[in-house]
Amino acid sequence: MRQTRLAVGVWSFLCLGAYAAQSSDASLYQSELYVAGNIQSAMLASIRTSWEQGTAAGAMLEFNDPEYSVFGSSPFVSDGKFPLSTLQLAYSAVIRQSSDGRLSQEIGDAQDGAALDGASAGSAVLLGSFTDASRHNYWLNAANAQLNFLLNVAPRTSTGAISHRTDSRQYWADGVYMGFPFIAYFGAVTNNATLLQIAYDQCRLYRDALILDGPTGKLWGHIYSDDTKAWIDKGIWGTGNAWAALGMLRVAVTIQKTEHSSEMASQVADLTTWIKEILDGEFAALTSDNLVPDYITGGPLFPDAASSAALASVAYRAAQLFPQQFGTHYTDVAATIRDAVVGNITNLGTLQPIVDPLNWNQTGLLSTESQAFGLMMFSAWRDCIQMGA
Repeated sequence: MRQTRLAVGVWSFLCLGAYAAQSSDASLYQSELYVAGNIQSAMLASIRTSWEQGTAAGAMLEFNDPEYSVFGSSPFVSDGKFPLSTLQLAYSAVIRQSSDGRLSQEIGDAQDGAALDGASAGSAVLLGSFTDASRHNYWLNAANAQLNFLLNVAPRTSTGAISHRTDSRQYWADGVYMGFPFIAYFGAVTNNATLLQIAYDQCRLYRDALILDGPTGKLWGHIYSDDTKAWIDKGIWGTGNAWAALGMLRVAVTIQKTEHSSEMASQVADLTTWIKEILDGEFAALTSDNLVPDYITGGPLFPDAASSAALASVAYRAAQLFPQQFGTHYTDVAATIRDAVVGNITNLGTLQPIVDPLNWNQTGLLSTESQAFGLMMFSAWRDCIQMGA
């Protein structure tokens, strides 16, 4: 808790001057900043699984050490600062790495069945290789093992996509966030254009498999089996689409910040177009509570703060990074969603209402991913203000 207060206090101090030109929004951000601290502490109290470990690490990085996030000023080299809170989560992910290379797997007496989820902590682990010199090899070896699992061990679908599951060949919209930003990040850190292309190709293959014509536009179904050539969950799930948008945004920005950005301009353009599809389709489905529904088709329609916060964070980031494609409409909708999300946060710092992360057809009380999405939303809002977007 002391670390949370310090982080919030530091950001309060640093942001005041930078936000002067946007005083109204900056004042609102300052008045709500304590909420972000509550969200963060509740998130840390809830981590149990591999995807939660990595998602929490990503959210902590953006909030506490933003210069090292792919949206920051120094994402691929050390600027001398030690990203403590992020590396603490990364350290746990490595300690629980399984023998096949998957991070965060050794939980209790079992491993989870996901091929991609462990890689969600991969970028935080690789970050350690250039910010924690005393453990350089420790971090790099762990990251290499995780990358090797993705590229050489995990099952592949008939199109060459990396399966989201280890025991069958399946596409899950969630996987676009879990695995592919790490592949791109590894490519950026090691100046490997082949890995950048692989990350893009995996996003493209997943979209090809999951894209549907929904009532509000082109959106993603949740789970498709390449083994049976049938849908497991054809529903347009809000959180699944949020995962896809979050993942593609990180791949696009990572490519854009490398020396290969010019030669891969068409790949970045594709990714931003696909992100825009998701934002347009989901934002067109906002409920009367100013939140996106759990499902647009194929499931319950209750409002979901988790996917809403994630999509708001994407809209803030996209408007800042790609202003020609994402105008003020996107930040306006993001602000509307943000107010609805913040207005429903409990005194324990938990987002409500949210979908149960293990049962997508019912509401839940607490999930690491929903807390991480809330923290990502705050970080994106802060950075958007700083840049005057």
